[in-house]
Amino acid sequence: MSDAPIMETCFLCQQPFRFGPQVYRGRRIPEWDIMVCSNCYDFSWDGIVPSVRPHLASHLVSKGIPVKLNKNGWIAWPGGPD
Repeated sequence: MSDAPIMETCFLCQQPFRFGPQVYRGRRIPEWDIMVCSNCYDFSWDGIVPSVRPHLASHLVSKGIPVKLNKNGWIAWPGGPD
C-alpha cells in the first residue's frame, strides 16, 4: 500500500488539503456532495456567509438541495445549529 498523500480540494476555499492516509485535514459533507478543509469547517461552524461563498448556494440549488439559512442569514451546515 502506498503512503503517498491523497489530496482533495476544498469546495469552499478551493485550496488543496490532505485526506489520507492517516492524516485527514478535511471532511466530506455527503448531504451536499462536497469536500471541505478543516479550516473552512472549523472557522465557519456557525454557518457559511452566502456573500463570501456564493458558489455554495448555486451548487445546492443545482443539486435540488434546499438552502437552509440560520438566524444570522448564513447557510447552516447539515445537522448543525440553526
